[in-house]
Amino acid sequence: MTDSRACRLLTILLLYVAQGIPIGLLEFAIPAWMAANGATGAEIGYVIGMAGIPWSLKFVNGALMDRYAFLPMGRRRAWLIGAQVTMVGALLACALIEPGPRDHILLGLIAAIVSTAVVFQDVAADALAVDIAEHSERGFTGGLMSGGQALGIAISAALTGTIIYFYGVGTAYVACAATMALVTAYLIWMRERTGERRLPWTPGEAHPLSIANQPGGWWPMIREAFAHMFRKDSVLWLVPLFLKGMAYGTMTVATPLIAANYVGWNEAELGAANGVAQLLAAVSAIVLGGYLTMKMGAKRCQIVTIGLFSAALFAFLLLESYWTRNAVIMALVVGWTVIYYVASAPQAAITMMFCDPRTGATQFSIYMAVTNQGISFAGFSYAFWEGLGGSTGPLIALLVAFLIAMGFVAMLNLPRNARETAEPLAAAA
Repeated sequence: MTDSRACRLLTILLLYVAQGIPIGLLEFAIPAWMAANGATGAEIGYVIGMAGIPWSLKFVNGALMDRYAFLPMGRRRAWLIGAQVTMVGALLACALIEPGPRDHILLGLIAAIVSTAVVFQDVAADALAVDIAEHSERGFTGGLMSGGQALGIAISAALTGTIIYFYGVGTAYVACAATMALVTAYLIWMRERTGERRLPWTPGEAHPLSIANQPGGWWPMIREAFAHMFRKDSVLWLVPLFLKGMAYGTMTVATPLIAANYVGWNEAELGAANGVAQLLAAVSAIVLGGYLTMKMGAKRCQIVTIGLFSAALFAFLLLESYWTRNAVIMALVVGWTVIYYVASAPQAAITMMFCDPRTGATQFSIYMAVTNQGISFAGFSYAFWEGLGGSTGPLIALLVAFLIAMGFVAMLNLPRNARETAEPLAAAA
C-alpha cells in the first residue's frame, strides 16, 4: 500500500465500501422495512440506537489495536482480516434467526452484534488511513473515507431493501456476508508495506516504521493519546462531532417514517431511494468533498457544509404542507444524504490532523465514538422530541444543534500535521 498511491487509495476506498454494506442493511433497509410494516418511531429509534452503541465504545477497540499488533503482517492488517471474518460469521448467524418487522428488541440485539464486528473493521480502517495517507492526500482521503462508506451503503440499501421485500431478511444477511468475504480475500492479498507477511504462516518480517510506531506499553500509549486529546482545540472539536452524529441518527429515523406515513412508500421504494441517494452521496463525497476540502481548507469547508445542511433542513421544515408529494420526499432522502457525506470529508481531514500516528487508532476512534454517541442519543431521544413537536420536533432540535456546531467549528485552530513525527522514529529504528 505504501509503495503505490493507487493501491493505497484503492484499499482505503474498498475498506469503507465494505463497512457500508452492513450499515446500509442495519440502518437503512431494516428501518425502512420496519416503517413500511407498521413499526413506530420509538421501535425504529431503538434499533438505530442499539446499532450505534458499539460505535460509541470504539475507543476501546482503538486502544487495543494501538497496543497490540502482529507486526510481521503490518500494524493494522491482521485486525482488518479478523474483523472481516467475524462480520461474515455474524451475518450468516443472523440469517438463521429472521425476526419480524415488529420484533424491535431482537432486531436491536442483532444490530448491536453485527455493528460490533463492523466497528472493529472501521477502527482498523481509520487507523490504517492515519498510518499510510500522505499529508498531501488527506483531503482526498477524507473524501474516500466518507464516500466509500456512502457507496457501500448505496449498494446495500438499494439491493437489500429489494431482497427483503421479495425474499426475506435472512437472504439479505447472506448477500451481505458474501460481499464481505470478497473484501476479506483482497485484504489477504494486499500488504501494508514491502516485505511483510500476507498470512501468519507465510514468509516476511515487520517493517522498521511499524516497529518504531508501535507503543511499548499501555501507560505511554494512553498518556500520548490523551495528551493530544485534551488540548483546547481538540476538546472544542468534540462538540461538532457529537452534534453531527445527531444528524445521522435523527435523519435515519425521520426519513423512513415521513416517507411511509406521508406518501405511503414501502421498503422496496425506500430502499431504491436510499440507494440512489447513497450513490450520489458517494460520488459527491469522493469528488466534490475531497476537492472542496483541499481547495477551501478543512475548517472553512466544514463550516460551509454544515451551514448548507442547516439551510436545506430549514427549507424542508417550511415545506411541511408539501410532504405528501413524492418529489419533496425524494429531495429529502437525496438532499440530507448527499450533504451529510460531503460534510464528512472535511470532518475526516480535521480529525486526522489531530491524530498522532503512534496512537492513531486510539485517538481517531475516540473522536468517532463521540460522533456515534450523538447517533445513539438521537435514536433514543427521537420519541421525546416527537412528543414535544410531532414530526417536525426532532428536525427542529437538529437544526438548533447544527447552528451550535457551526459556532464551535469557527473557534477551532487546526494543528500542524503530526505525521512527520514518524520520520525520526523510523530513522532511529
